Amino acid sequence: MNAVASFISEYIFLYIWLITTTFINIMAPTSGSMIINPVTAFFTDPQRAIGIGAFIFFITGLHRVYLFRKEIFQDKKNVKTIKTMLPFSALGAVVGGTLISYLNAKLLAGIVIVASCFFVFKTLRRLSVTIEHKEGSKKSLISVAFLSGFLQGGGLSGADLRNNYLRSIVSEVSVRAVGSATGLMVFFITGTIIFFHNFLKSSDVILILTLIPFLIFAQIYGKKFLHKMKDRNAKILSIALSLVGIALLAYKYFL
Repeated sequence: MNAVASFISEYIFLYIWLITTTFINIMAPTSGSMIINPVTAFFTDPQRAIGIGAFIFFITGLHRVYLFRKEIFQDKKNVKTIKTMLPFSALGAVVGGTLISYLNAKLLAGIVIVASCFFVFKTLRRLSVTIEHKEGSKKSLISVAFLSGFLQGGGLSGADLRNNYLRSIVSEVSVRAVGSATGLMVFFITGTIIFFHNFLKSSDVILILTLIPFLIFAQIYGKKFLHKMKDRNAKILSIALSLVGIALLAYKYFL
């Protein structure tokens, strides 16, 4: 009973936070890494936070791939884009996921804070911007795939980079479809690397496994609100959550 009580006291806030942000993230069109990792790192440490976040994103990504399965497999352009991006995103994830194993917690926390602030600023600037679709080159797609995989492998906001590029060449629905399929591979690689470097505790694995049904429910329920919430309001909500995470992480490591 003492072990159960200790587990609950350590992880109760993370349960609430991860379920809530999963619900919000399916509506908010910004990166989940920008929202989840900084707060999770406040209650654990950066490497563990990135590992937990990677497996959380992998689990929710499985469900998102199912939700967007028609857009993925019935659109030839989406299939071609995914085939091009997957190997380079995976390579980037391996490099990024391996690199964080050699960084100290304070340095990594600083990187997460700076990256999060950058993407918050960029999201604020994009609130009133309309993007026109255009054809993208294969070199650009490969570069974005590797760099976004590298950033996500390091626990940073790589999805934002990838999605912003995809929005210039495909529809928003296709952005979700391609991003879900590509991110699935990246987060599995990242989480696995961190797990084998012994950054995750057995209690972290229990947290992830017991969260699965709640995360699936949160995503199903969140999808019902997806078309009801305005894009601007979704972005503002994600920015507010990101600022909370940045403040907590800065307080823990630098104040």
